[in-house]
Amino acid sequence: MKRKSTIPARVTSLVTLAALLASMPVVATAQDTTGGMLRLYVDPRTHIVYTEPGRGRVLLTEVLVGGASSHALQEQQQKTQQQLDRTQEQVSELARRNQRLEATNLELTRQMADVTPAWRDYLNNLQDKFRIGALFWGDYRFYSHTGFQPAESENLTNPGPWNNNYSSFDISRIYLNTYFFPTKDVTFRFTPELYQAAGASNGGTQPANVKYGQNTAFASNLNGDYNLRLKFGLIQYNTLWDRLDVPWLKGGTIAAGALPNVFVPWVEDLYGFRYVNRLSWNYVGSLSSAQLGIQMEGPVKPFDSELVYGEYALGVYNNANFNQYEQDSQKQVMARGTIYPFGSRWRFQGLGLTGFYNYGYGSTVPDSASIPQGMKGGSGHIERISALLHYAAAEWGIAGEFDYGVNALSLANLFSGSAPGDLYGFPTGTQSTTAGTGGNTSCAASTAASTNPTFGCYNPLSGFGAQTGAWSALLNNGQARQVGASLFGHFHIPGTPFTPFGAFEWWQPNDKVNPDPLDFIHFVAGVSYQYNEFLRFAIDSQNTLFYQNQMSLPVSLLEKFNYVPGAKLNGYKLPASGSIPYLVPLDTHAIFANVEFSY
Repeated sequence: MKRKSTIPARVTSLVTLAALLASMPVVATAQDTTGGMLRLYVDPRTHIVYTEPGRGRVLLTEVLVGGASSHALQEQQQKTQQQLDRTQEQVSELARRNQRLEATNLELTRQMADVTPAWRDYLNNLQDKFRIGALFWGDYRFYSHTGFQPAESENLTNPGPWNNNYSSFDISRIYLNTYFFPTKDVTFRFTPELYQAAGASNGGTQPANVKYGQNTAFASNLNGDYNLRLKFGLIQYNTLWDRLDVPWLKGGTIAAGALPNVFVPWVEDLYGFRYVNRLSWNYVGSLSSAQLGIQMEGPVKPFDSELVYGEYALGVYNNANFNQYEQDSQKQVMARGTIYPFGSRWRFQGLGLTGFYNYGYGSTVPDSASIPQGMKGGSGHIERISALLHYAAAEWGIAGEFDYGVNALSLANLFSGSAPGDLYGFPTGTQSTTAGTGGNTSCAASTAASTNPTFGCYNPLSGFGAQTGAWSALLNNGQARQVGASLFGHFHIPGTPFTPFGAFEWWQPNDKVNPDPLDFIHFVAGVSYQYNEFLRFAIDSQNTLFYQNQMSLPVSLLEKFNYVPGAKLNGYKLPASGSIPYLVPLDTHAIFANVEFSY
């Protein structure tokens, strides 16, 4: 701006100088009598006036000199004044143009200032509407002792008894969490999961389930490669109570779709080490972390402050879970409530008391579920009750849990990590065709029985066929009652990345049987290393112990739990009398090295 205003001033000075020169008295000489013109030249770069032309100089003006007449001098002055006026007018026009250009530039700058935040704001808003996260769980595990037991985590299987020193590298979970927020009121979540399938297709001669070793089988989920499935897919409304103007319930949500149910994910977050092992009903029962249905949950702030004094959660779901077909006409309900008597400033902080209730049915088609029978088996109702007392501080947390259930633990759930082949259609051991073999009196000493193995019988002293029949009767009768208790917690060592943690669980799969050969304890002890905010590792010992002394149960007792003497299992007859021995499963001991990446 300074440069533009200075140049016209200098030009005006030069013109003024020329005018002064023209008006100066002139001394006449002999050679000037005819008059003459003095030409002045200026260098535009230096603004120095010269009387002779030269490189880079331009004509500035002509001045009459010599013996010019007064009339001619007057005419020359008029011409000079006219030229000065034209020059001044040109300078003024240039100044006006410069002002208009400056105004235009100022307006353009203002418009660009308005446009730039607009497109940046659009991109920022678009970015704020999406969030993508990732979750990876992997492990190396070594079993010094193997047996039939619940799976430590989803998609983990292992060979059963007499396969000691088994080891494996695993990917137990991969999530890609995608969130979309079209408005502040609505959240859309889509979470696919990578999992390793086990089994084979059921077409042609391929079996529906897979035998593993001599005494183990796994339930089929089609094949053994890594597949992709939907884990969570939901629409959530975030401002329910804000819209209804209920401030003490502000923050409550309502959601529908494939949902993390109201209890299992909550317990996992309270524990904090779900990447290592499962807990509670998720470990022993068929209660998955995800169901299809509708639910609402949120905090309770009754005193118009940021302190949370309670939490609520209610849901209605299919009786199946996220990886099963729904067959039942009934639906299940879940409810969880938490009280923080002293208030909580952040999730789980301080003393808390939590209760959970679940009522539903086995996922059975209506025409089968309606058949009148005393022992409903898998079509019976399912009930789960949990009560927890917990305390969480900045560096540590501890929780105790009591559980009660009805038909909430089937034999397939109990043996989800490793099961006898007989449970999934693969007879184990050596079958007998002679009466009385192994105490099995259901085999008739006949020609048909001795020559046709399809008329054979399970030998209680060989394989697990007879034991599978007994275990199934104890758990899958539609009247089994579960009782359990657990204690879990962690302590972060201040100033270090290390956190020791542990969990202890005691379960009676059916407390109506006393003693129950399937009573067991499960305990985990380890230490976690936090590498950074996204990555952590753990070394831990995981153990399942069926703690009753080895025992036999008489067939007459098993009959009270839906056992049918002489009935066929996988084409072979079960013992019709006597006792079934070796009903206490072998223990399992394993060492795990776990890793979690969560972003």
